[in-house]
Formats: sequence, C-alpha cells, structure tokens
Amino acid sequence: MKTLVYPLLLLLLSLSHFSWAAVTHVSINQMQFHLGLNPKLKLNIVTDQPSVDKLQFVVAQQSGQERLMVTPVNNFMLQLTGLEDVTDANAELIVQEYHVNQWREVKRITLFDATRVPTKPKPSITAKPLVASNTLSSESPKPLKEQQKAPQGDVAADLVQADCELNYEAQQTLWRIASAYAKSWQLSPYGAMLAIFDANPKAFNQGEIHGLRADVVLRCPSLSVKERYRDAKQAQQLFESM
Repeated sequence: MKTLVYPLLLLLLSLSHFSWAAVTHVSINQMQFHLGLNPKLKLNIVTDQPSVDKLQFVVAQQSGQERLMVTPVNNFMLQLTGLEDVTDANAELIVQEYHVNQWREVKRITLFDATRVPTKPKPSITAKPLVASNTLSSESPKPLKEQQKAPQGDVAADLVQADCELNYEAQQTLWRIASAYAKSWQLSPYGAMLAIFDANPKAFNQGEIHGLRADVVLRCPSLSVKERYRDAKQAQQLFESM
C-alpha cells in the first residue's frame, strides 16, 4: 500500500506546482513618474485571484526594495504608488503571488527601458473625444459621423475600415476595449490589441502600445490587419515583446 501512496503524493505535488499561478497577464499601462521620483504607475493585470491581498508589487533597485501600495482602478487595472525615490535606472518591478504559505515571483518588468521612460509629450492636434454615450454595451462599431472623423495623417487606407470607429469610454484600457471586440473579430484579446494598435498609430503616446491616449477616436482595423493576428499564441508573444 505504501508503494502506491508515495507516487500519488508526488503526482499531487507536481500538479499543484503547475496549477498555482492565477496571474495570466501583467504589463505597465502608464508610467506616472520620472527617474528620481516616488514610484507611481498603472498596471494592466488579468488574474483569477479574488483579492489584491494575494498579490504583491515590489520595486527593486540598487539601494533596496520597497513594497508598493495597491489601489484597484477596475477589474483589469491597478494603481501602484510608493514612498521611496527610484534613483536606479535599472530598477525593476517584481510581481509576486501568494500561494501555499509563500510569495512566488510571477514576473519582473524593467521600469526605465527605452520605450517607457516618461518624457514631455509633443504638441499634437488631437481628435474630438468620444461622447459620454459611447459605451461597450453593443460591442459593435458604429459609422463615423462626418464631423467626428479623426484625421488619417499617414495611416494607410488599407489599415482601417472605412467610416467606422470603436465604441469605448476614455477611462477604459486597451485590454478592455480589445476584449470587447475580440470575439466578434475572431481574435484573441492580444490579437485585437495589436490590430487596434496597427490601425491607430497616432492614438498611442510615443508609438508605445501601452500608452493609449484618452482623447482620441479609434478607427476600426481592416480585415487585412485582423488577418495578421489570427494565431493567438503568436499574437501574445508579439504583444509581450513590445
């Protein structure tokens, strides 16, 4: 009997090792501080954890580590703040999850890489903001009114669907917007985010996919753009590499 129990225990322990992780996505949505200031940023997160108490976010730099304070913004975004100035250009954000009486590291994110160091925004002509009635309740694009059309600039015509904009509210994240349209577009949320990004390059601060502006009209990506991201796994890998 003992010879059967021992292998079963090993199997259970092995399964628990692979099933504990509840965080399936984490990325920086908005950097709200500069090098030399207190940490303040918004984080995109997708997790099965019912409480943020089971999650921990730590800024690690040469002088030491600080656990950040967490305030939920919505189901997919957290506001993180700290008290100690971040003076290390190589500082990292460590994401940890509590499981089986210990904290386990989920991901490390470099805070001040070339694409995320905050700089003063360049003056630009912006499109009119969406009206308050534009919500995701219909989860379907609506035709653009002539006076609402965003300037196309150097966006190629084959990247967008003619006379079509996305319904969303200014405070919503790219992840939330993409998730609302992903199913009807037959894409994963990652593929939908990439398609929106390709179709609206002027809608993102400094061309950074994590820097969606709140004051723009988003055009609907064309079918040819959506076709680029049908492979869900490749789309996720591409998004996480950006």
